[in-house]
Amino acid sequence: MPSEIRAYTTVDVARRLDVSLQTVQRWVDAGILTGWKTPGGHRRIDAASAERLFAQGRARTMPVVVVIDNKPTARERLVALIRQALPGAEVAAVEDGFQGLVAIGRVDPDIIVTEVRMPHMDGIEMLRSLVGAALPKPRAFIAVTGLTEPELTALGPLPRNVLLLRKPPNAEEFIAALQDRAGCMKPTAASPSMVSAPEKRKTRGRHVQGSE
Repeated sequence: MPSEIRAYTTVDVARRLDVSLQTVQRWVDAGILTGWKTPGGHRRIDAASAERLFAQGRARTMPVVVVIDNKPTARERLVALIRQALPGAEVAAVEDGFQGLVAIGRVDPDIIVTEVRMPHMDGIEMLRSLVGAALPKPRAFIAVTGLTEPELTALGPLPRNVLLLRKPPNAEEFIAALQDRAGCMKPTAASPSMVSAPEKRKTRGRHVQGSE
């Protein structure tokens, strides 16, 4: 890459957008940013692609949610409940764990809602991949399932801090869970730093305290 091309370091971009270095690299991998390595092995980000993101800023007034479910009807139901709970939220819906990981890398979600058992890569395997990866983690995870307790046990433990809800989810319970987790993501008028959530509604799902 010619030396005269204007560029930022990954540290410059991460600081300007208040994100991690890993997130910057994910954006490069996804094509959101244009990056390369110098002959000395240092990463550089094309200034024009970085400045487009600088102009957009990183403050979010509503969360971004990724939904993973292999059954179209169930997936549509989850998306409808999310839109009811969080009007204006960005929602990406895909049908298996592999597509879920790709979507997560592209949209940097705040909340993940996933079915537990799916073909190709199930929800538990996908969640374990996220926990084990050196990447920024979404703030909240909700797993939904129609499996029995013995079937769940056979799949092994879910990662920590995953809220497990029965499927089909009770609408009021599911909406309360989403609003509860989205409450702390609203930025103040002055800055994108997070403020405390309002009083939270309790849900009847259980938090799975599995091993990481």
